[in-house]
Amino acid sequence: MRRHAALVLLSQEHHHELAHARRLLRAADAGPERRLAVASAYVDAFFAETVEHFRREEEILFPLYVRHAGSTPMLERILREHMELHGLVAALRADAAAGDIPPEALRSLGDLLHDHVRVEERELFAEIERIVPAAELEGLRL
Repeated sequence: MRRHAALVLLSQEHHHELAHARRLLRAADAGPERRLAVASAYVDAFFAETVEHFRREEEILFPLYVRHAGSTPMLERILREHMELHGLVAALRADAAAGDIPPEALRSLGDLLHDHVRVEERELFAEIERIVPAAELEGLRL
């Protein structure tokens, strides 16, 4: 899917998140050591990369969207999912510190992460490209 140049970096980061989601889901069916390794790697990536990704969306991109569309159920869902993802990763970090990753923790996080990225890419970004004038998108510094 072609994206406006202003959204390309976020889309590339979404691709990385989808890869993480696949690893989390595959690890749910693996043994305890693999579950711990994958969980720990995602917790590290989340705090090193994803938190900053969310910040740029929430502080730069989403306010631009709201100026043109108002608050929408889709945006409310996405913001709620950002909070849910923070909560699931915090719980996963605690599980990792205890050395025991329940398979369902990986499934829940992997499923939510996958679905979240798909909605942002297929619905929200498409809507942003449709309603936000190109000149405003070009002025974004994401």
